[in-house]
Amino acid sequence: MKRANGTGTVVKLSGNRSRPYCVRISQRDKRGYVIQTAVSYHAKAAEAQAALDELVKKIQAGNHISADTINTTWGQAYEIWSARKYRIAGPASVASYKASWSRVGALADRKARSITIDDLQAIIDQDAADGMSSSSINNDCILIKALFKFLMERDIVAKDYSAFIQVPKVGPKHTKGAFDDLQMARLEKLAKEGFPWADTVLMLCYTGLRINEFLSLTPFNFDPDTGCLTGGSKTEAGKGRTVPVHPKIRLYFDRWMADQADTIIHQDGNPVSDRWYRASAFKGVMDALGVPDATPHWCRHTFVTRAKIAGVDEMALKFIVGHSQRGNITAQYTHPDPTWLATEMAKIA
Repeated sequence: MKRANGTGTVVKLSGNRSRPYCVRISQRDKRGYVIQTAVSYHAKAAEAQAALDELVKKIQAGNHISADTINTTWGQAYEIWSARKYRIAGPASVASYKASWSRVGALADRKARSITIDDLQAIIDQDAADGMSSSSINNDCILIKALFKFLMERDIVAKDYSAFIQVPKVGPKHTKGAFDDLQMARLEKLAKEGFPWADTVLMLCYTGLRINEFLSLTPFNFDPDTGCLTGGSKTEAGKGRTVPVHPKIRLYFDRWMADQADTIIHQDGNPVSDRWYRASAFKGVMDALGVPDATPHWCRHTFVTRAKIAGVDEMALKFIVGHSQRGNITAQYTHPDPTWLATEMAKIA
């Protein structure tokens, strides 16, 4: 039976396609012209017809889908969703979502309606290939599911592909380790010789910052008067903490900041993603050091280990790395004075 005008149609597309049946509806664009807009694609005609019938019900109920809505990109959906979510989520959750977006955001410019299960699965599979931990992979899945829920609630997508993601089984996270004295000496030599990105690894080893904290630093996070960085995330103890810049790495910070980019660490003036830094910059330095299995978190372990060996005050160390002082009554009355922290930091060889 012929459908009434304005109630859409199902069209079988030419060629060898896995989803050849296209649901289309007539809409007016921004200039007022009537256009045919593809809403969804299906493997079987019956599935397409059912999707069209459901769409017509929504339209008749007044839930119209605008041309702007149909063209919503993955990145735009994240911006709208995060603007509300980040106001009510805790700092640890926000940091987790932002870390996941550095990977999930690879689809930012794609129209949300064009994203398939294969696109989503590719992100998760790449996580596993990059050696991401099980928790990081699950966090990426959580963000993807949250965005699809947002899109489904607004009729921007017709199907929740996030429900079909297969989470790969990964072994334990890379063995936690720290660089020994010989490796640190070699790292310092590489940095002095200008080996690409070796200076950034050294900077990580002498600040104890987490990789995302480090890559998100801006020139505004550095106070030249005190020689300290202010930053950090993940926990209340870690957020907004003071981290003195060790004399061994001050030159490298100054060189990076001289470029006047939005972030201290950058590539051609643009911020560097966690994924790219791990897979390219950090990996290149680790291959040169002969420790290909090392991860950026080794730098944080190296910092804490060397600080303890050097006799850095335990309370000062916790302030610097952002560990909780819970249960320490004295710490509650102690303010992390930059001069005191810098003095303790300088104990590290």
